[in-house]
Order: sequence, then C-alpha cells, then structure tokens
Amino acid sequence: MASNNKYEDMSAFDALKLIKDEHMFLPDIQREYEWEPYEIENLFESIVDDYPIGSCIFWKTNKNILNEENPNLYYFLKRCRRNKNEVTKNEKHISLFHEEGDYFIVLDGQQRLTSLNIALYGEYTTLPKWKQKNYVTRELYYNLDFHTQKEEDDENPKKRFIFLSKEEAEKGNYYLVKNLVQYGSVRECIKGLSQLDMDDESLDDLSRLFDRLSDDTNRGLIHYYCITKDNYDDALSIFVRVNSTGRKLSKTDLLFSTLIDGWKDGKDSIEKILEEVNAKGFDFSRDYLMRFCLVMEDADTNLKIENLNNKVVEGIRNDWKRISEAFKKMSDLLFEIGITDEYLISYNATMPLAYYIFKGGKFNSKDSKTEAKKFLSISFAKRLFGIASNSALINTRAALKDIECNKNQFSMSLFKETVLTGGRDFIVRNEDLEFWLNKYEKGSNTLVLLLLLYPNLKVDKHVFHQDHVHPYALFENKNIKDVISDKDLIIKWQKQRNLLPNLQLLEGKENEEKNKTPLAKWVEEGNDFDYRPEHISLDIKDFDTFFAERRKLIKAELARIFDVIVPPENNEE
Repeated sequence: MASNNKYEDMSAFDALKLIKDEHMFLPDIQREYEWEPYEIENLFESIVDDYPIGSCIFWKTNKNILNEENPNLYYFLKRCRRNKNEVTKNEKHISLFHEEGDYFIVLDGQQRLTSLNIALYGEYTTLPKWKQKNYVTRELYYNLDFHTQKEEDDENPKKRFIFLSKEEAEKGNYYLVKNLVQYGSVRECIKGLSQLDMDDESLDDLSRLFDRLSDDTNRGLIHYYCITKDNYDDALSIFVRVNSTGRKLSKTDLLFSTLIDGWKDGKDSIEKILEEVNAKGFDFSRDYLMRFCLVMEDADTNLKIENLNNKVVEGIRNDWKRISEAFKKMSDLLFEIGITDEYLISYNATMPLAYYIFKGGKFNSKDSKTEAKKFLSISFAKRLFGIASNSALINTRAALKDIECNKNQFSMSLFKETVLTGGRDFIVRNEDLEFWLNKYEKGSNTLVLLLLLYPNLKVDKHVFHQDHVHPYALFENKNIKDVISDKDLIIKWQKQRNLLPNLQLLEGKENEEKNKTPLAKWVEEGNDFDYRPEHISLDIKDFDTFFAERRKLIKAELARIFDVIVPPENNEE
C-alpha cells in the first residue's frame, strides 16, 4: 500500500478500517484527544468543499517488529466523553500481534483520524456548561435545510454539519452522517440518497462527501508520509526531526515525545503524577513538568529540543523517582501553607522550593514553612518570575546548587546575593511595602501577604476567606452616602476597602456569618480581629483613622517579617 521515503494517499474509509481491524494504533508520544465538536464540524466542512486537511506521518511496520520492540500503543477513541476537567483516555493495547499484514503507527495525524472515527463510527458526549449534572451524547448530522433556510443572525449562524442528540435531530431536518458508511460505491451512494427527501444541493454535498471519504485512487483524503524503519526509535527520530522544523506539534509535545522515546513507562508515569498532584486542587501542566525536569537536572531551562540531549534525558529517567517525589512534596507544601491554584500567580516560582527538596532539603519546621511563604510572597509581589523566567530559574537554582540542602534550612538569606534580569532581587525595601499597601487590592497578592500576617492559622485544615474588616457592602453608594457626603472621600474609601489594611483572614463559616454586619456591631457580639488599633473607633464614619492606624500596625509587622528598616519619616502614610 505504501512506499518508503515517499508521500502516499489512503482513503479515509481505508484508514478507519485499519483502526477497526486493529492494524492502526497510536504511540505513547501522542497527547490526549483535544478537539471540540465544532472542530470536527469544521473538518467535514473542509472535506465537502474539497479542501486539503493536512498531512500525516505513519510508521509502517509488521507484527514481528512490534512484538520484538514492544512499544506502548493505544487504540483510537470512537466514543469521546469530555467535561472541563476530564476527557476519555485511550485504551492501551497489551497483547501480542498475531495477524499478518501491514501495521500503521500514527506519529502525526491523531486528531484528524480520531475525529473521523468519532463522526463516522462513534459519538461525542459532553457536559454542557449550563447544566452541571446531565451529560448529553451527540452524533454528527448534516443539515438538510442548509441551502434553503434563511441565514440567521451573526451570533447563531446556520451550520451545514452539526453534532446533535437524537432528540435534537428529530426536531429538525437532518441526515445522520455515519449512515454514509453503508454504501459500497459513489453510484450506490447517489442511488440511496436520491430515494430520500432532499434538495439537489444536499444530494451533491453528501455524495461529494462520500466520494472524498472513499476515494484512494487520485486524491485520497489521508495524505501521509510513510516511515519504514526496523525499530521504533529510528521512526521516532525521523518524526521529531520533521516536526522540529515544521512545528506540526507544540513545543511541549515535541519535548514530551523526545523524553519518553524508549522510556517504557514514561507516558503513564508522567500522566499519573500530574493527575495525582492536580487532584489536590492544582492545574500543573505537562509544559510545567517538562521545565521542572530540566530545573531538577541542572540543565538549560529553555523548552527547546536541543536541551533534551541524551545526557539530560538519561538523567531525568534515572532520577524520575526523586523528581516525582520532589514534585509531590512541593505540592504538599503549597497546600499546607495555603497556596492553592487560585493564588498561584507564578507556577515557575514554585520550582526553587522543589529543587531544594530534590537536593535533600526538608520543610518540616514552622520556620522553614514561613520562609517558603516569604519566598513565594516576594516572588509573586515583585513579579520576579514573570519576566525572564528562565534567568530567574537558573539564578535561584545557582543559589541552592552548591549548598548541602539536607544540612541547611531553607531561608531567604540563601538568596540575598541573587540578582535577576533588570537588577531585580529578593530583598524587600520600604518602597516595596508602600507599594503593596497602597496598590495591591484583594486577590492573589494580598492573600500571600495575609498568610504571613496570620501565621498560626491551620490553612491546611480549614477554608479561610479574605474578609473585609469593614464590610464591602457598607461602602456602596446607597449605604455610604448616609455616612459622608464628600464625593472624593467616598471614592477614596471605596478604593481603600479592598486594600490590605482593611483585610483579614477569616474561616469560611465565620466569614459567611459576619457577612454585611458592621464592624462595631460584630465586635460587640464578642468577636475580635488581629491588628486592631487601640482606642480607635470601629464605626464606619471613622474609617479614615481606622485605616491609617491599622495600616501602621500591618506595615510594622511586614517590616519585621522581611527585615526592612523603615525610615522614621516614612512611618506615616
């Protein structure tokens, strides 16, 4: 069917038959299936309009080589189930190969072939955003009214191909696309369709679709480059080389394929650790984990193919147990100190903590955990890993590389000489405190600072909210106008209500109970709060004084935490 070192054509029906007969498989270098239903609909639009759908790369081999090489292979999806956080995973092939004939391993082209398989032999099940309980299974239909119905508004354009449930299809005039596979030839297809109630344009569309799906003589839909190497590694080497120039896959996909090439359990191990860590409420990506490995191995942290040389790849595989353990312990640390995915301003900023663990360090004391919070607070608040992140990773790693981490407690003092691109550093100065207090509104930045200001809260045991000490609602125009009439002062207070001096950490249940209760009344009911100015009115009308005095207390504590010398003349706001 194919020749070596030459592009060939194959009909879509032939490719899908190979999939059905278990003579076409996916290797473990492939990412999960990613296409949404609308992308499959667009694919069929392209096919009917006689547009090319791109080239594929196949490794053509036989049962003897597959049984000897024993690569990790996976079946194609036919039924896809997807929601925001989950997609159906491909089933792994685990048996020996016995049948004679050619076998095709799809190195590039998975998304298109899987989409054809779903549309012509399967279904797509999704969890609609507006429903949070009921999954809906849909199949691909052709709209028989496409050429006759009037154009709808721009936000709801008519579709020629559309995924519908059976109930949805019954409400309109549609043809189930997978019914085309029953025909053995174009002539038979036209004859069968002619017996149905459809206009000439629809008949032309569907017969042309069948023609393009079935034809393998002149312009077979599946245009592919055939690799006929005797072993899997050689085939993958060609694939990576071709894709490195053509950019047919993302950079991370190419890195991933390079890393797991020849690593028997690589794909499963990486996916397992990501799934395990993200189950704690994080969203670490494969991209993050690729750079994470480079950091741990003291390699260049740029995500480039050339940086995953043989030495680095071998190091990652040999150290994988330690790397994955450092990853898990680092995520445990984040969870324990209250840094959830919602407040991870920079994922890269977590890697120095993991590198410290990788080199034998432990965060098993209150002081070390406080220092970890300080490291992240400074990194987030000063955006140290947001600009020139590779340089930041290399320089922070250098600060830890030559010390015995198992004998040195993690401390900000380890980074006192670390200077990043643009002269940025880990030293907190008075101007930093002023900026944080004056500019950072309730959100990720204030959360990491509050975690330092409230060191004794068991954030790993209870859910804590960032609470407005003076309730947010009291500053709304309809409420505050009864307290003050100065419009400029109202605008000022409405800005200050979201700043650190008017925030605290409060357990979720307690925060819900406090809600809109005025601060003075809440305290009268027996409650209290940290950094409470002495002898200062808690009435909303005295917010100016309250804010200024609580600001002094919080700034003084932040200055103590970060060892900042505050000039006397700057003690006042």
